[in-house]
Amino acid sequence: MKSSAGSTVGSGVVLRAQLLRVGSEVFAVYGDEKTGFAVDPSDFHPTVPAGCRYFSLDELYFALVNLNAQPEGRA
Repeated sequence: MKSSAGSTVGSGVVLRAQLLRVGSEVFAVYGDEKTGFAVDPSDFHPTVPAGCRYFSLDELYFALVNLNAQPEGRA
């Protein structure tokens, strides 16, 4: 996992981005321990409930592992 540049959401908030490798794929992961984690920076828009984010990086990692372990079209 490597740190990278941030991304700005519509509210002007700059999010920290990290790269997370799952198998042969690399995902940009946004957020931190305080705000939660997501693969889509728009999940941090003020109108999106915080419950739509993952509470920890481990939780998001295992969600991505399960998504990649399923046959295509069945996840």
